[in-house]
Formats: sequence, C-alpha cells, structure tokens
Amino acid sequence: MKLTHKQRLFILQSVLILIFILIWIQLFNLQILKSQGLITEARKQFYQRQISLRGDIRDRNGELLALDIITYDLYNNVKDLEKIPQDKITSLANIVRVTPEELIKKLSQRRNTKIFSGIAETQIRDIKKNYLSIVYPVTQPIRTYPHKRMAAHLIGYVNQDRKGQYGVESSHNDLITKITEYTNMAQLYPKGTDIALTIDSFLQEYAEEELTKAAVQAMASRGAIIALSPKTGEVYAWSVYPGFDPNLFYKEKSIKNWSITDIYEAGSTFKVITVSSALENMTIESTSTFFDPGFYKVGKRTIKNHNKTKPQNITLLELFKQSSNVASAQVGLTMKPEQFYNSIKKFMIGRKTNIDLPGESYGLLLDYKKWRSIDSATTAFGQGAVSVTPIQLACAIGSVANHGIWLQPHVLKGIWDPTYMLIGETPRNIISEQVISPETADLVSGLLRQSVKENVEAMSYIAGNVPGYEVAGKTGTAQKIRPDGKGYWGGHTVASFIGYLPAKDPKVLILVVIDDPKTGGGWGNTVCGPVFNNVAKVAAKRLLKTHNNKEELVKENNE
Repeated sequence: MKLTHKQRLFILQSVLILIFILIWIQLFNLQILKSQGLITEARKQFYQRQISLRGDIRDRNGELLALDIITYDLYNNVKDLEKIPQDKITSLANIVRVTPEELIKKLSQRRNTKIFSGIAETQIRDIKKNYLSIVYPVTQPIRTYPHKRMAAHLIGYVNQDRKGQYGVESSHNDLITKITEYTNMAQLYPKGTDIALTIDSFLQEYAEEELTKAAVQAMASRGAIIALSPKTGEVYAWSVYPGFDPNLFYKEKSIKNWSITDIYEAGSTFKVITVSSALENMTIESTSTFFDPGFYKVGKRTIKNHNKTKPQNITLLELFKQSSNVASAQVGLTMKPEQFYNSIKKFMIGRKTNIDLPGESYGLLLDYKKWRSIDSATTAFGQGAVSVTPIQLACAIGSVANHGIWLQPHVLKGIWDPTYMLIGETPRNIISEQVISPETADLVSGLLRQSVKENVEAMSYIAGNVPGYEVAGKTGTAQKIRPDGKGYWGGHTVASFIGYLPAKDPKVLILVVIDDPKTGGGWGNTVCGPVFNNVAKVAAKRLLKTHNNKEELVKENNE
C-alpha cells in the first residue's frame, strides 16, 4: 500500500519526536540522576593517574625495610592570581608550610606547572575541599626506607622513574611489581608482591655499627662484613662501608656495593683452599710436614713469611697456626698448575656465585697455561694468579664448613603473606655442588678449629675468641697492588678474618674485610679479629639462641 504525503510526513515527525524524547531522557538521566556519580568518577580521573604500588620488603622476622607511601604533587591551577583573596593565599600557605610570599611566587608561574612535591594525605584533604581553584593534586607514590642506611646495599633504591636500582629493588623488580591477587578493601591502589629477605635486621644493624667503628678507627678506605649460613646459603647480614641512605640516593657520592663488584687478593685466608686442594688431589697427606727456614726461593724470587721464625719442620696444623707462606708455597708446588687451577675453579673462584643481587664480578683466575712456578707458589697464599670478591671467598670457605658442599648464596627468603604474616617458600632454586670430599673438608675444618683454639689459648690470636663457642677460621693480610698495577704498594694491606661456628657443626660463617687500614699493623688478626668476635657473639645469640635484648648484648661485648 502506497503511503500518502501526509502519512509519510506524520511518520517522520513521530520518529523525530521519539528521538528528541530519548535524548531528553538520557540527558535527564546523566545530568540529574547520575550526575553526582559521574562527577566523582571524573574527579578521580582528573586527580589520580593510574598507578600501582611496589610490594613491601621485609627481613626474615617480618621487620619492614621498604614500602611505598602515597604522597601528592601540587600543580598550579590559577587563571587570575589577582582575583584570589589574600586570606585564602595565607591559609593555603599554612597548609603547605611555606610563606604567603613563596606561595605567590610559585602561583605566578605558568598554569599546570608542578609547584610542590611530597604533600601528605592529611594536607591534601583540606586542599581538595577548599583550594581546587588554586591548585590541583596528582597522586605520587614514593619509596621509603624506615631504617635509612641499614642494609642499603642489599635493598637498593627506587629512582624518580619508579625503577628499582641496585640491590633487590633491581634484581627482584619483576617480583616486587607483580600485582598480587591479595586485595585489601582499605587499599585504593593495586600493589605488587611483598617479599622477605634472609637478613636479620638486628644483626645487620649491629654489624654495620661495628664495621663503621672499626673502619673509622683504622682510617680505612672501605670494609665489608658478610654473615651467612654455610648449610643453606642464606645471608644473615651484609654490611658495607661506606654506606648510603636510599631515601636520599640522589645526594650520595658512592652507592656501589664494592664487596660484590670489586676484587682483591685474599692473602692467607686462601691457604684454606690451597691445603684443601692438595689433600683432595692427594699430593699431600694429613701427616705431611714441610721444612720452613723462613724463606723459600722459587726461580729468581724469594718468598718470605710475615714474621721471622727459626728453621723448623711444620705440620699442616702449624702451617695454619703460624700462617706460613713458605709451607703454603711448597704445598701449592706439589700440584701441577692444571691440577691447582681446576681445584680452585671447583670452589667457584673465577666464577659468579649467581647471588640474587646485580653487578656481581667473576673475580680473577689466570689461565694455568700462563702460570710460572712463582704463580703456583704465590697463589698458594692468595697473592698470585687469583683475586676474589668477598662473597666468592665466603662461599668457598663455606663449602669447607659444610662438609665439602658449596651452596649458592641468596638474600631472598620468600614471599611475604600479609594475611597470615608468614613467609612462603622462595621462588628460586638454590644450586648446590660437592666441590671436595666430606673427608677433606672435615679434616681441614678440624685443623682450622685447632689452630684458632691453640692461638687463642696462647694469646697470640685475638680473632676467634668467642666465649662458649669453638671457632674454625683463618686470618688474612694481603699486600695491595699499586694503583698503576706495577707491583705491590708498600705499607698498604687488605686485612681479613673468616671464621665459622660452632666449629664442629657450623651454622654461621662470618667474613670481615677491611681495606687499607692504617692501624693495628694492617694485620687481619688485630684489625678484623675484634670485629669478628663482637659480631659472632651477637650472631650466635641471635641465630643460635633466643635473645632479643640488644642493650644486654652490647654491654656484654663492651666488657
């Protein structure tokens, strides 16, 4: 049926009227019924950019080490500054804690310019309510470290682009920023995964205090203390001098963890690896003796002991007790260069430990094909074809303490569960490897225990005197290479002591290294011994017993 002109016109008018009614209903719905909700959503989008928070970092006991807090940046929102009442300027200046003159100066800048940072939530409430015609806030989370300098090299920091730098902030950045399924109704923003580290903040803080005190007293350039478990590879404390404050990283001159990036000649602490290697290669026996006249010629070079001794035959025990360079050189020369080299490499020297921290050095182990006889001799007492990082040495000696099993060191304990306040399993697989036989490891460990015991009883040793515990350990005093690399630097040493306890069932290993001390003769025993003893006492009571009274611990150590 064909429609007439009037019918078509009527239908068109009806459709237009219907469209108009629908538009009117929608406008009524948006402007009247839903207006308040839409305004709220619009304000959220205007004042808040899409952000997420990084996960918290805690120690092995749940102590908070790093967290994100919400602050705000304020931007200039003034169109005409002259029209703003003076009393409003004054009251806003009081809120942001500046003078009215300072505020006016900032508001005189171009609109939408950031004029304040770090405004707290308590300040922002009043600003949102009464001063949006002058300024508008933008949410800005910042990373904060409640303990300031403590464990800074382990934790790292977050830069102004919200990226983790150094420490676990960098190495575990993906985990810390991975949004969790856990939701908190009071939490406005999505949050990354909370993690817990292996360190004990109580021991960490004490070790840092002791290291700083010793380094300053010795006028040393730098130092480090590493305390770890030879049975699990967990790092209980890792102190580095000089330290820095991650809250103020942009003001710090040095933030590098030198004890993971830089190498040094280990000196006499390396004799532990030399003797272990020779025993394992069966080029010496537990009953072997060596004639030590106080010097030893290798080609055109003469090796000397650090102190004068009368000519004598010495056992492996006396080698450690007297720290004989001459006997150590003879032990090193019993092995072919290839044998010695391969044994050293089994201890993961010249390789990364692959600890879960960034910037680790490989250390240095010269290819045995380039060794001369003098290299085998000097390497035997830690001053030849080998240089180490402190963490490499700690793990190598840790394998002797752990019945010959080398364990990968790590600082991540596991995922922190905020619901039950517990630590879950670590997401990492820890590598272990049998680097020497249990028989060799236990024999050397017994020699180190007896050596420390007899030296402490004879009062010729300071290091290793920890009441109530037998310590197995070795001092080290290495000459420093000249800055130009040409020979050794007279009067400059790297002092160290490494020990573990209880000696017969080691649960804590501690390495103390102080670089270029100017006091105590530069010796590992006199410079590092007291530091080791003090830290070991606290470590034993903290990790081997239940003991939480810091004042009592400090008092005991000062007696």
